[in-house]
Amino acid sequence: MSKKRFIGTTSIRKGLHITRERFKIMRKIVAHMTAESWEQIPHASFLYEPDVTEFINEYKVLKNRNLPDNNITFNSIMLKVIIESLKAAPHLNAYLKYNRKNSRGTIDVIDEINISMPCKVDEENTITINVQNTNDKKLTELNDQVADLRRRAANTHLDELYYRVAFRQSMEDLREFKLLMVIRRLFAGRVGKDKVHPLSGKEKAEYYKIPESDRLTINDVRQGILVVSNIGSLVKTSRVSTALLEIIPPQVVAIAINAAQEKPGVVTAANGEKSIEPRMFMPICIALDHRAFDFNDMVPFIEKLDEIFADPRIIHNW
Repeated sequence: MSKKRFIGTTSIRKGLHITRERFKIMRKIVAHMTAESWEQIPHASFLYEPDVTEFINEYKVLKNRNLPDNNITFNSIMLKVIIESLKAAPHLNAYLKYNRKNSRGTIDVIDEINISMPCKVDEENTITINVQNTNDKKLTELNDQVADLRRRAANTHLDELYYRVAFRQSMEDLREFKLLMVIRRLFAGRVGKDKVHPLSGKEKAEYYKIPESDRLTINDVRQGILVVSNIGSLVKTSRVSTALLEIIPPQVVAIAINAAQEKPGVVTAANGEKSIEPRMFMPICIALDHRAFDFNDMVPFIEKLDEIFADPRIIHNW
């Protein structure tokens, strides 16, 4: 972001020493989408906190068995957990369309499980990649797919990519007769201090010589069917837990996976005796669009999660 230092002269900023940073194009897109989320969607959110002690132990066994050929990441195993649970609740893999003026709405249940996953590519940039067609992928295939997306992100000019994303979105908005919105967006993007500078000339020609197999394209960052954020990968040692997150329309579900935390847990022995022991619990925040679903619609999804964490040996068959 471009920065400017100055001393405030008016209103509440008067006399304050300020560093002002202007939004880059990726921040503009995120700001627009998240603001639209809170304007449109009545969120219902809950925290699911399974005991993952045995799950983590089984993951470590699985990881070691696949080394050195495949480094199965914890992010990949959790994506697979979400995918398998969605198969038990396919109605959650959907888009919603709702007209508030006449209360008419439709839910489009989608066969393909495409997951949007925020991915930190460097110290300044976090992008959301689209992990596509995950339905029948084995765990190693899913792990390779995510790794390849990260590799291609390193070769991608992100401002150029997101300029193309914004341009395509404007064309889609025009088809829905959102003319005033598009005019305002184009004016802000091409005129004044917030003007966007896409690649041009020789620099643009050289960039597009990079094969699409070696850089991200619009399809790689287009919106998936739901968002799965691995918050735990950013704050591994902190006891912070996400309790609410945005659902990006027309999606109907969003999920945030937090870092596993050690807490006292009740353990039942084979003879039925119970004891308090240190256990690992992993808070998972799940938000749903209340226009589309009630909590009872989440039950099959939660039951599948319970099943996986209760007997995590199943992951060796993935």
